[in-house]
Amino acid sequence: MEKNKVKIDFNEPHITYRNKNGEKVVGVTTALGLLNKPALVPWAYNRGKAGLELYESRDKAANIGTIVHFRILAYYKGYEVDNSNIAPDVWEATEKSMQSFYEWAKNRDVKPEIIEQPFVSEKLNYGGTPDLYGLVDNELTLTDFKTGSNLYDEHFIQLAAYLNLLNEHEHFPKKVIILNIPKSEGDAFQVKSISAENLKNEFQLFLRCVDIYYLQKQIKAYKKGEVA
Repeated sequence: MEKNKVKIDFNEPHITYRNKNGEKVVGVTTALGLLNKPALVPWAYNRGKAGLELYESRDKAANIGTIVHFRILAYYKGYEVDNSNIAPDVWEATEKSMQSFYEWAKNRDVKPEIIEQPFVSEKLNYGGTPDLYGLVDNELTLTDFKTGSNLYDEHFIQLAAYLNLLNEHEHFPKKVIILNIPKSEGDAFQVKSISAENLKNEFQLFLRCVDIYYLQKQIKAYKKGEVA
């Protein structure tokens, strides 16, 4: 049976998370944006040293990452990606990235229960969208897919935030798996597996980011005269 084909909407707006009262709450990635990004400076330096255009390269790499991520989730949802709105050279680059994912996936028994579903924490006022939750080799697992040159501390803080969201909604992963899928020459395929119990400190750090976000929001509102 031929699979349904879905086209990527590159102009799709970011998800706005709201609590049960309709109030906007901060997203996980927005909160983590308050952290320093140590990978960006050496990346930019290396691009400049090689005489390569910084922003054009970054935009193309971002496109590749978006497409690879979409293709991986499509793999688990059971549909194919319509590539008619994707440049042939970019699509070809994603083909190379996908090979490393397929190599990993063929040796795994994955039974998804939740794929890219938004959640909101009513207790802690934040929202997020985990990639995939379900059985991986018969163990309840939160799985996250990254594309880039490496895995960083921020990724595990993000997973800790997603883990709490799942827990609040009565889903209880025993472990988390994070995959780094290469998208450029020199990138390495990496897999990290961590017990859910070992992300408590990362979650505490995430909560500090949420606190800072709302404090900054209050300060801005005060300066604008929106609060007394």
